[in-house]
Amino acid sequence: MYEFPDKVKLTKSEIDRLPFSPDKQKTVHDTQLPGFAIRIGSASKTFIVYKRTPYGVPKRVTIGRYGHLTVDQARVLAQQELAKIAQGIDPNQVKKEAIEKHKKDAQVESQTLQWLLEEYKQEHLIDEKGGKSGTLTSMKSCMDYMSQRTITLLKKNQNDEWVIDRKIELESWLNRPFRQITREEILERFDYFNRALPTKISKKGLAPIVRTHQVAFTLLNSAYNFIIPRLQLDEKENFRNPVDVLKVYKRWKATNVKTRHVEFQKVEIADWWNAIEKYSEVNPVASAYILFSLLQAGRSIDIANMQWSQVDFELNQVTYFETKNGEDYTFPISKLACEILKKLWEIHLKIDKEAKEYPFVFAYPESETGHIPQDARHHFKQLEELSGKFVSHHDLRRTWGSAAHLMQADGRIINYCLKHKMTDVNVRYLLRNQGTILDTLQTVENFFISQVEKFRQIKTTKN
Repeated sequence: MYEFPDKVKLTKSEIDRLPFSPDKQKTVHDTQLPGFAIRIGSASKTFIVYKRTPYGVPKRVTIGRYGHLTVDQARVLAQQELAKIAQGIDPNQVKKEAIEKHKKDAQVESQTLQWLLEEYKQEHLIDEKGGKSGTLTSMKSCMDYMSQRTITLLKKNQNDEWVIDRKIELESWLNRPFRQITREEILERFDYFNRALPTKISKKGLAPIVRTHQVAFTLLNSAYNFIIPRLQLDEKENFRNPVDVLKVYKRWKATNVKTRHVEFQKVEIADWWNAIEKYSEVNPVASAYILFSLLQAGRSIDIANMQWSQVDFELNQVTYFETKNGEDYTFPISKLACEILKKLWEIHLKIDKEAKEYPFVFAYPESETGHIPQDARHHFKQLEELSGKFVSHHDLRRTWGSAAHLMQADGRIINYCLKHKMTDVNVRYLLRNQGTILDTLQTVENFFISQVEKFRQIKTTKN
């Protein structure tokens, strides 16, 4: 059995002469450079440094394999490592930190802004919040605002009017590491959008974007606030949310509170109602969708995709699942609202007796979803031409809420009918009283009908 020497002058010939050690690794030290040695295993010979530090703790540092390095190359590297140890530097710790830094750098490069927004969308908006279509649409808009864009900037002229300034190209941030986007860049990009020409120019003339870019940067802000504690970036990297700069420099602007609604205390209510009835001859589904939404004070996301399985004609109820605030609601149906559904049901029975092929109440074969588009913008534009009044779907909720307050309905019932989030401890008992809710819905419906008849008579008398 070969007996390995403890020390020899490490040369190529001496190392070649040393056999492999299949049972136990052997270490042979160099007589010329103290601390320099070769470690021999079952299939390799590796140069090492083995030296005690100034504090007496031994350190073994791997230099490299014999064959990959010559003896002379290994000796030079060993002298460098020994010098570090003599200075109190731990070469192994230095290597470990370098490896960790490389891993971190690779992670930073892979965690782009696109990655951040996708993580926030999936884990928070979809998995936790349920992935409401409106929110996901806003998230898509946020990504668009952070991508490469050509925008037209506006400026004020001497008459304080907005005029075209110039076009600029904004680079995409999506492929950049999210940690590397600076506060200065956030502020600059936001300020550009504060002067940007909207895609759709208002009838009132040139004016910058008002709201959509603020929504985009609000979601960006939320995404940063989501990821910072999740990755402990504030503690580990002293990283702060760069979007905070918008608050520091007071860039957030309060958007105008919308008050548009169908004016039910003027002849406007009769004109608009007449337009709805006339439009039912052109498109009965769209007109039914709009009027039913008004009478149920409903959100488009809850009503547009409503299915017949949600409607109970025996109890005159409709159930809305997974609404915007995450709760399910069972609503009674007022008289006219019930008539609207029954007429649609008769149409469905003629073409689809089991409501399997067309399960949606407001079925719309022209749409990719199979139901009427939520915003129904085209139909509201048609109503504008017939009535002279444009309202959006959300304006219908505002109309219903204003009428309910005028009728002095209970505030909690109004909030329930509008599906607002409620935290009153007594709400769970109050809301089981379907009779009270039906009374409110029916009172508002009756009020609308009476106002329509009132102003119709006034118009007839004048004519």
